[in-house]
Amino acid sequence: MIRTTTEMTEQTCQETVCHFGPQGGLFGILTTPDESVQVKDAPIALVLNAGIVHRVGPFRLHVDLARQLARSGYSTLRLDLSGLGDSAQRTGKIDTPNRAELDVRDAMDYLEKEVGVGRFVIVGLCSGAFHAHQVSVKDDRIVGAVFMDGIVFRTLGFFLRHQVGRLLKPRFWRNAIKRRLSGGGAPDRQDAGQTLAEGEFFGEDLDKDSVVRDLESLMTRGVRMLFLYTDGYDDICGRSQFREMYGLQPDEGQLQVEYYPKSEHTFRLIENRQAACGRVTSWMAGQF
Repeated sequence: MIRTTTEMTEQTCQETVCHFGPQGGLFGILTTPDESVQVKDAPIALVLNAGIVHRVGPFRLHVDLARQLARSGYSTLRLDLSGLGDSAQRTGKIDTPNRAELDVRDAMDYLEKEVGVGRFVIVGLCSGAFHAHQVSVKDDRIVGAVFMDGIVFRTLGFFLRHQVGRLLKPRFWRNAIKRRLSGGGAPDRQDAGQTLAEGEFFGEDLDKDSVVRDLESLMTRGVRMLFLYTDGYDDICGRSQFREMYGLQPDEGQLQVEYYPKSEHTFRLIENRQAACGRVTSWMAGQF
């Protein structure tokens, strides 16, 4: 585990290249705030890969988030999980089917030793949120979690809102008329609600009851949680679906839920990235 070069990117943050894990094969960027704005005793945010995108995140979302958090006084480690980005693949026998758990554990061990911080907030988008869920329920060092377009289950309310919502969108009727005038053809995937199939990414054997138990366990531990969902995520439709899925009531304290009806799953537009980064930063400031 070695720390290498450091460069200043802004007046209020510093970015350091970090190597850790087996033979120093895991790679990350530690973004730290200037001492003048640093929040005392704050946890470090760990930002995981979204799918196969390396540590910068889709459209540099993770970079924007880390630097905004630094301006507010919080440190962040953007890490590449093993086999992604600049991190080497793990070799040999491992004690868990989910290598991400080992990678995050190594990252926390490294930061405890090198930085002296033993509390963490884990942040993940899409598959990153899935890994964040699995890690957070197994390691007490996780005191906060941000799940962005993570594990969801379709509900009756989803189907009702989804179908009615389609009929209210001018784009649906415009494309339907175009198909009719052109002699038919396959329906547009986006209008048919087929923009993503992220549930398949997490596997089809997820059990809702076990996820509920996990969330209840995190709440009992006092873990602060923020769930962010976008309209570009095909399996959720509206903020109320969270309560329908899990029987848990979001609030303004430990369990917060945000829904962005005009945002794509990868936060392609600048204004959507700014909204998400701002929300996570204000949540961190309110919780830690």
